[in-house]
Amino acid sequence: MRAGVYVVEDEPALAQRLDLYLNQLARKLDSSVAASSTVALVLSGGYGRGEGGVFRGADGLAQLYNDLEFYLFTRSDHVPAEVTAWCQREEHDGTALLGIDVEFKCLGIGALREGEPSMFYYDLLQGHQLIWGAAHWSRDVPSVLREADAIPLHEATRLLFNRGSGLLFSRCALSQGDERVANGFVQRNHAKARLALGDAVLTANGRYHHFCRERGQRVAAGLDRVPPDWARLQAWHAAGVKFKLQPRHQKMDTDDLQAAQAELAAAWSGTFRWLEGLRLETTFPDAASYTRYPGRLFPETPAVRNILLRLRDLKSRGGALGHWTDYPRGELQRILISLVEPGEVPDMARWLRRLGGGEVGGWRGLEQGFTRWWNHYN
Repeated sequence: MRAGVYVVEDEPALAQRLDLYLNQLARKLDSSVAASSTVALVLSGGYGRGEGGVFRGADGLAQLYNDLEFYLFTRSDHVPAEVTAWCQREEHDGTALLGIDVEFKCLGIGALREGEPSMFYYDLLQGHQLIWGAAHWSRDVPSVLREADAIPLHEATRLLFNRGSGLLFSRCALSQGDERVANGFVQRNHAKARLALGDAVLTANGRYHHFCRERGQRVAAGLDRVPPDWARLQAWHAAGVKFKLQPRHQKMDTDDLQAAQAELAAAWSGTFRWLEGLRLETTFPDAASYTRYPGRLFPETPAVRNILLRLRDLKSRGGALGHWTDYPRGELQRILISLVEPGEVPDMARWLRRLGGGEVGGWRGLEQGFTRWWNHYN
């Protein structure tokens, strides 16, 4: 029987609950048809690193909060159908049992062994718990994937892109006044953005670390290359670390959330443009200058491959994003920075056209259109 460490606080009841679930999961995989195709199943994310969030509601009882993120590595780069089916089944059952999102992602072990440095690979390899498989499952993985200073600058861009997407979804929720305003969705995305702003600057300085508490100490100590308003970003990062470990939902009305959204969006835009200026060796004085940037935002990706991706999207997804010679995420970043920008309501029809149109308009249509492509290229 496993006895893992999943959170910073001393919460034996939560640990026992996860131990029981993970032991059962390992037995289910071992007796399934998916086992013969599987090299290893690992738990990553906050709980896999021992820094999962512990939420306390009005009753004061400790609860799980973050997603459970599993990675199942297959022997072949082609994931067999029985493995996909098993993961989908366990996602559904785990989510129903634990009351939090349970996610399984399948990867061929060959892709990891031939991988290039990234924040994803670094976090995964440096902080995880083996649930099923041989202890030496990652033996042949290049050592450079475990080196924080090898993480390229475009990975910091990707981190801010994803957290900026969370700010866009929060803006959509606030603009529509839907249930996400009251259920903690907006506050959770705000906290993630506060943490990511400092984490991205750490990455730009080659100082990223897989433990968020260590990142907090490094941000507080100061860095060589920093964006404008760094002191505020340092304070926000400390608050983001605290929320990650001890998530709490404050009582905030819509006006308070709107004010926090505008403040965070402006800081995100400034930090994102600062970071992209470093990466692309240029300057972006405002969001519009970034959206209109004539060059490729991902010059390291082959233009021919990017065109082929667009042709594939046209055939299988019924549309394609603009700037065909650039990686598709580049167009999403151009759109995102304009939609997140606080202030006037954007030209909905214009941005919806750039996202390929849709059946509905307004914020709902923009969110649907953006999410459609974000799911493919985040």
